[in-house]
Amino acid sequence: MYKFVYGFLLVIVLGSSGCSDWLDVQPKTSVPEEDLFADEFGFQDALTGFYLKMGESSLYGRELTYNYMEMLAGRYEYAPDITNWTSIYNYDGTYKSIKDNVFSGAYNIIANINNFLHYLEVNREVITTPGYYEIMKGEALGLRAFLHFDLLRMFGPVFAMEPQGKAIPYRTVFSNEPTPVLPATEVVDACLADLHQADSLLWEADHDIFVHDVNADPFLELRQFRMNRWAVKAMLARVYCYKGDEESKAKAYAVASEVVESKLFPLTEALTTENRILFDEHIFSLHIYEMEKVVDPDFINQNVSGLGVGKELFGQFYDLSAGGSTDFRSGNAAFHEMLITDDTKKILSKYDQTGYASDHLPNYTGAYSGADVMPLIRIPEMYYIMAECDPDPQSSAEILDMVRFKRGIASSDATDGGKGYDEPDTREGFDSGHTRRINEVMREYLKEYYGEGQLFYFYKRHNYVTFANCSLVDVRTKYQFPLPENEDMFGITGK
Repeated sequence: MYKFVYGFLLVIVLGSSGCSDWLDVQPKTSVPEEDLFADEFGFQDALTGFYLKMGESSLYGRELTYNYMEMLAGRYEYAPDITNWTSIYNYDGTYKSIKDNVFSGAYNIIANINNFLHYLEVNREVITTPGYYEIMKGEALGLRAFLHFDLLRMFGPVFAMEPQGKAIPYRTVFSNEPTPVLPATEVVDACLADLHQADSLLWEADHDIFVHDVNADPFLELRQFRMNRWAVKAMLARVYCYKGDEESKAKAYAVASEVVESKLFPLTEALTTENRILFDEHIFSLHIYEMEKVVDPDFINQNVSGLGVGKELFGQFYDLSAGGSTDFRSGNAAFHEMLITDDTKKILSKYDQTGYASDHLPNYTGAYSGADVMPLIRIPEMYYIMAECDPDPQSSAEILDMVRFKRGIASSDATDGGKGYDEPDTREGFDSGHTRRINEVMREYLKEYYGEGQLFYFYKRHNYVTFANCSLVDVRTKYQFPLPENEDMFGITGK
């Protein structure tokens, strides 16, 4: 058990070079833990290694962002080798390996984080730079919560329906001792405990440097690539909103408001080919080594079977016939077209590292403006959490429109927060099993997070029976990923 990581730490050898070097580094080797944790630089390298491991294509570099999680959310009508879209919910068949690789890959990183935290205490005397101990421990705890929470969102039950349902283990030590599968509510509480401790550690020690600053300590610049103090607060908002009771919703609203009011992550008002990723909005993101090698086969160097959506469904997603035509999220900088016989397929351009195939315009002005970046938390989510949790209907609608208007939607198409906003949605084409408020927030997730892997979690959290372009009449029995059959190899028991 845990033999695949026990005794040494799988990390990237980065040395003490600056940020510009590690952004371009290729994963190379592993280092014995007694050598790795012998000095401060070794701890820096190990911590950076966690982020690079998260960026692998089996995790957030592909499957948990624009590929498999978006297939589950009905984003695509075209995809390689998929002729029957119901098969994507066959977690123990065709897609078993994707699901199991996510599980094992995330717990591998968690195991290494726990080992890191152990040595951070044992060898604390080698951490000599003021604030480094607090930042390193805060980042590690925040990452542990982040990974566990996403595993919960996949392998746990629909929390609103079964908060006591069996979910996943929450591993806090590095050992070969089995860990029981916990009820979902206990996993949530463990996530919150880690996040609150991380918040306490990072709040005074962290530095709000979200640009490349040649005069700054390289370990403390471009903080959006780390689990920074605002990313921890954003995660608190995300987890409290997930918990969903009235007290938790109030906490979610409060902490999301803190992130918004920091004014560190302004909403973008225009999308261009140089800023497709909306980099200034990133609270937490990953730098993906040679990202073009991952995304180009899916979006750029496509044939007719590549990932895409037909223009009719695309128009429904973005309300193109009802006020959405001015929404820049549906424009050419975000999507481009490919002709398929008599139809047109829309293809996501968000991750294009070179520009349109026709003119090869550069996407980014430099290495620190969004190139090779995968967003994991962006500022619009904080507005959406506030809109979902605000007890005042009109205020909720106005918060939602703060994002919509910035995206180019006309003020004449403002969200109606009046009578019926918190009643079952009786509008044609909308799910009457949810309130108009929830359906309006859902529509924003649909438009805002194309290719980022967040929409399926929203559908699951609210237990939608079905949704746009879902291949199942009732998807509710497919929301919970089954645990791997050989879960014992991961040090887990009590299925």
